Amino acid sequence: AAIFDPRFDPVEHARVLNAAGSAHRGLGNRIKAAQLFEQAAELFEGKEGREPELAAALNNLGLVRTEQGQLEAAIEAFDRAVVLFDTTTPDGRRGKVATLANRGQAHYAMGTEEGLEAALADYEEAKTDVDLEEAPYHYGHLQHSMGVAFSALANRKPDERDRLLEEAAAAFKESLVVFTRSTMPYQFALAKHNLGLAYMGLGGEVNARRALACFEDTVGMLDPRLQSDSWRQAYASLERVENDLKVRHPGMTRTISFVDLMASVKADERYALMREPLFHYMALPEPQRSQFLTELDLAMAKLPPEKAKPMMEDELTVLIELPKDRLQVGLQARLRAHRAIADDEVCLAADTALDLAIGNALGGPQRILVRDYLEDHGWIRP
Repeated sequence: AAIFDPRFDPVEHARVLNAAGSAHRGLGNRIKAAQLFEQAAELFEGKEGREPELAAALNNLGLVRTEQGQLEAAIEAFDRAVVLFDTTTPDGRRGKVATLANRGQAHYAMGTEEGLEAALADYEEAKTDVDLEEAPYHYGHLQHSMGVAFSALANRKPDERDRLLEEAAAAFKESLVVFTRSTMPYQFALAKHNLGLAYMGLGGEVNARRALACFEDTVGMLDPRLQSDSWRQAYASLERVENDLKVRHPGMTRTISFVDLMASVKADERYALMREPLFHYMALPEPQRSQFLTELDLAMAKLPPEKAKPMMEDELTVLIELPKDRLQVGLQARLRAHRAIADDEVCLAADTALDLAIGNALGGPQRILVRDYLEDHGWIRP
């Protein structure tokens, strides 16, 4: 900054000030950071072709003002920044989307009904410029932010509560297209927890089971040593909904609840529910992998055949696309589950459901492969 004299090198000097402001913000020196961002913006102002850099400095200023609780000043900075982006370029679109999302956070932080409505308007505007393939993180973050705003607004508008919570749930689920268990585990856990809270707010037993499944995923993904506060909140949510369900269904386990959930939803949701634990379990080491798979298969096998068969079809549809060794792990778990059924009639019903599921879910060569493997390992086709 000393080398680049602002009288002769204003753009270079402004760049250094903007970078220094980011460093101070990272250190928690918000007052100093705000001063540097303001100075950088003043130097960029009016310089032809420097609109993106001016927008970046103003966006940074808005962020630090939000952190200081100066929400109106933050929104003013974001207002100035958002019109400067060239949305004909990918970088420009990403910049505008990020600034709109940041302005939405500032509106949300006001905590008023008007602020929440303004936040949602910012997120809706940002949606027009965000592309899942081009900017996946921005897309996921934006959807999650919308879910949070819809949930908060539902508490302020009781007459529209159910509609707003359904909008929240849809947004959280859409964020999970990006925030996957393997690529962004913390964001996945956060979105799952918020999705579970939205289901709890909607009420009803099916939504309670949906919430329990979400909270179980959250607790499983968070590290109680590194993310203790988030883990405790998620575990408290899980315990609350689990205890409520156990009052109505003594002896219920989480696996039984999950299978009952799959039995009560439509085919597309059931298939999506089935995929997630199968992929998760397959990534676990032994013996946990086989234990969890067998427990899931046993809970399915004990259902009436008309309920068990569609779930078995979904499971086979997922397994057949996996590498051969994992397909075999899944089929071995299915065999162990059926052998664990003490009642001969229930076992026969489960075997019959499995046989029908193989015929319905798999093509000719696949059917032969699966049936041959099962029979080679002691399964007797009914």
